[in-house]
Amino acid sequence: MRKQLLAAVAALALLASCKKDDPVVVPTPEFTIPEEFYTAWEGVAFTDVSQADAYKWDFGNGETSTSRIPDMFTYKKPGSYTVKLTTYTNGQAKTIIKVVKVAQLYAYEVELRSYLENYALEGGDISAPSEGNPDVYLQVATYENNAEQVIYTSDTQYNVSRDQLPLTFAVDRIPVGGEFRHYNYPFFSFYDQKENKADRLIAHNYVGGGSSRFHLDKETKEGHFAYQRGTDDWGSHLVVKFRAELP
Repeated sequence: MRKQLLAAVAALALLASCKKDDPVVVPTPEFTIPEEFYTAWEGVAFTDVSQADAYKWDFGNGETSTSRIPDMFTYKKPGSYTVKLTTYTNGQAKTIIKVVKVAQLYAYEVELRSYLENYALEGGDISAPSEGNPDVYLQVATYENNAEQVIYTSDTQYNVSRDQLPLTFAVDRIPVGGEFRHYNYPFFSFYDQKENKADRLIAHNYVGGGSSRFHLDKETKEGHFAYQRGTDDWGSHLVVKFRAELP
């Protein structure tokens, strides 16, 4: 009987010793990417971050953080970014990887809804008599190596009166947005074509003293941005329609 009791005590002691040496089970870290995709310069903030003793984030664009919930940040260019979260609990590290998609926006249509007369965009006298209905064309340009680079010029629509507005110009997948002036880039400009002198700028998407509006429906991946100076009856007002394409 005594031998059996001693054996039982020894077994319990061994079991207790084994339990002390068992490793602590550390759960795999977790976090949520709230949106299916983002656009360049759109704020990104992760949610539902699991608890741990310490954190190390790698956002896939050269930026890192050691906060549990990092401050909102942005991706400056379209693409797929691998986000790696490593957590540390009781001295043990575990990692989870997810992908953030940043869409490229492509313009497919530009509307001219109103135009400025009398060289108003160029500092002219807005009270001067009109020079007649403009002969309108659209020009799209980028800015490279300290010089403007024209990437698209439409056909001209002649003798355009205000009751013919809006004018619609189809364009072929022109990339828009990005680091340079965000969604003001590239430059969408409408001109009045002149035979004997320089063509006259009558509307564009970077107007001083104007307003801009950006809208994207992430379910349809369709959107537009509008730029306006003045009113619909008098002013520079254009709308750029675009589609979002995921990497």
